[in-house]
This record gives sequence, structure tokens and C-alpha cells, in this order.
Amino acid sequence: MSMPQEQFVAAGKANLESGLKLSVASSNIVMGAVESVSALNLSTARAAFDDGVAYLKAVGELKDPKALIALQLGLLTPSSEKAIAYAQALSEIGTKAKDELVKLYEAEVAALTAKMNTSLEGFFKNAPAGSEAAVSAVKTAIANATSAYEGATKAAKQVAEAAQASLESATAAAVENLSKGTKSVASALQVAA
Repeated sequence: MSMPQEQFVAAGKANLESGLKLSVASSNIVMGAVESVSALNLSTARAAFDDGVAYLKAVGELKDPKALIALQLGLLTPSSEKAIAYAQALSEIGTKAKDELVKLYEAEVAALTAKMNTSLEGFFKNAPAGSEAAVSAVKTAIANATSAYEGATKAAKQVAEAAQASLESATAAAVENLSKGTKSVASALQVAA
């Protein structure tokens, strides 16, 4: 059994268009993430500059060396919180891009699987007599491969969700511990003063 030339050309053209559409969509997702990271970096740099200027002004107004220590300690928690917020924002951008790419590629895999199944069904209908066992074996292999792919995808999503939850929990604990430590040191300095 052979495929007529018109069908072959049409299938090639459809595959080319599908690949181009997928490439453009993927590039748009990646470029969107790059733009978001660039905007985040620019706003972070601007905030760091403004904080530096404010710190220098505050240092210039100090009259007591102990006040400098208190000023520096007072910056620990906000600086750490800003660094953690930056990391969280960066993580969110990456997670969003990953989720969009996964969704896009899963849709493409589903479409390709549907096309392949349709093509195979057409081939199986025209299979020679006596090939039922081979056709059944191919169908079973395809069903098993699809099931394995779905299981692996589900497991990967669960691992990613667990890792994200652990990161968020660790971040919250770090911010809380840093805040407590800074308050303790600031209290000790006030008592010593």
C-alpha cells in the first residue's frame, strides 16, 4: 500500500505548518519570560540604587557610631526580604514559562498522537488478511506507550509541585528566622547602649 503523492505533499505541508506554529509559540513564551526577567532586573537595580542613596543620606545624618550599627542591622531584614522576593519573582517567571511550554507541547503531542492513530487505523483497515495479531500487537504497544507517557508526565508534575511547595516553605521559614534574629540583635544593642 502506498500513499498517493498529493496526500504525501499535503501531510508534509501540514507537518511543516504545525512545526512552524509550535516554534513561533515556543519562542513567544521564551521571549515573554526573558522580557519579564529583564523588567524584574531593571526594577531591582533601580530599587537597589534608590536604597543605596537613602542609606548614604542616613549615614550622613548620623551623630553616633552606635547608630551606624543600628542602621546597618535595620537593613538586614528588608534586604533579605527583597532578595527573597526577587528569587520568588524569578521562580514565578520560570514556573509560568515552564507551565506554558508544557501545556503547548502536551497539546502538540496529543495532536501528533491523534494524527498517528488516524493514519494507523487507515493502514490497519487495509492490512492483508491474517495480520490481525500483528495489528493487535501494534495497537497494544501504542496504548502502553501512551499510558507510560501519561504516567511519567503526571509523576513529573507531582515532583515539581512538591519542590515548589518545599521552596515556599523554606523561604517563609528563612524570612521568619532572619527577622527574629535581627530583632534580637537590635534589642541587645539597645540594651548595651
